[in-house]
Amino acid sequence: MQFIEPKASDSDLGMGLYMTRACRGTGGRIKVEIDDFVVREIPAIPVEKEAGRFLVCRVTVRNWETNRLIRELSRRLAISRKRIGFAGTKDKRGVTTQFMTFEGVEKDAALALNIRDVTVEPMYQAARAITLGNLWGNEFDIVIRECQMSGNELESTASTVLGNIKSAGGFPNFFGVQRFGSLRPNTHTVGLRIIKKDFEGAVHAYAGNPGSGEDEEVRRARTLFDNGGAISEVLSILPGVMTFEKTMLQYLQKHPGDFVGSLRQLPPNMLMMFVHAVQAKLFNEIICDRILSGIPLDRPVAGDIVLASRETGVPDRERQIKVDERNLVAVAEQVERGFGFVSGILFGWQPVFADGIQGMIERKVVERNDLKEQDFIVPEIGECTSSGSRREMLSPLHELRMEVDGNSLKLHFKLIKGSYATSLLREITKN
Repeated sequence: MQFIEPKASDSDLGMGLYMTRACRGTGGRIKVEIDDFVVREIPAIPVEKEAGRFLVCRVTVRNWETNRLIRELSRRLAISRKRIGFAGTKDKRGVTTQFMTFEGVEKDAALALNIRDVTVEPMYQAARAITLGNLWGNEFDIVIRECQMSGNELESTASTVLGNIKSAGGFPNFFGVQRFGSLRPNTHTVGLRIIKKDFEGAVHAYAGNPGSGEDEEVRRARTLFDNGGAISEVLSILPGVMTFEKTMLQYLQKHPGDFVGSLRQLPPNMLMMFVHAVQAKLFNEIICDRILSGIPLDRPVAGDIVLASRETGVPDRERQIKVDERNLVAVAEQVERGFGFVSGILFGWQPVFADGIQGMIERKVVERNDLKEQDFIVPEIGECTSSGSRREMLSPLHELRMEVDGNSLKLHFKLIKGSYATSLLREITKN
């Protein structure tokens, strides 16, 4: 049987195969128009408390990257970004509705915000902030345009792929390309430099290192920085929207050689994301190696570590069940009923490896990437120290609806938090 192979850029991020590699794809493009990718958070927001100091708001944006949005909201409201709470970062190109809290901000101040393509709707006061992970998941309405087929053929092809995914209990829970940077997938490169304590290399990997999909002006500025050009000249070329790069370089201009300080100009959650991207690439490789070993993602084998699920059906990564021959049948039944998830390691300085064949896969991937536990201890930048954890390797698909319109495919579905819609779409399109 001939399998469909992914493009090299996917493999570079650890996504070296399709689970449905025996099925042909529809082809097509996502995000042709901004309104083709609509995401709505399914929240687990704080309860209302009239005297609470946190203002809970529904925020809808078009074509905004989350960190840049938080920076702009912080500036407009004249508060620290630490006083803005949100549950998760979202894709830039699309329409996103999510929930945020603003500490110590009056309703009138939120209503007065006038930011292009941003709507802030105050809801109520609460006693606590929204923090990362405070959501059940996300609801998506997505259009795939310019498919390589249309009508009945398109419907049949997509139905075959989705039928295989349903039979497998879901799709591989790969970290999608946006975890690594959609235009310039290099966050794992920055992270690798950081954990190897090459802070100068990390600054260049982020502020330099031009991406092929970027504007010529941006590419020219990044190349100039990499080639040792004057920072003042680099800053004069960089567009105003490149606020994080500008802030880093302005610091470096005032403090030559202080690359740690330059990195620390970035928001803490961005610094964390760099190291998490290293862990994400390893995790993607672990999923591939498990599939290639012929071991299913939806059924545990002896040695696995299964994550129990909460009442809501979301994995509880703190409740880990080690599987052996004695409890294998019972745990497998729980997983089949949706009360547990087979997990893979997110490698850090305090790793919890599986046993058996899954443990062998995890250790082999870590060794293949020449990483050590101590790499993930970064005293110079505390936000980049990561103990590691475990993560579900299969993402269930909820409330799927599909509609064909000529050579376009319209999809509606829900995913639990931590799952990437793009990882489902790559299975469908195979591109």
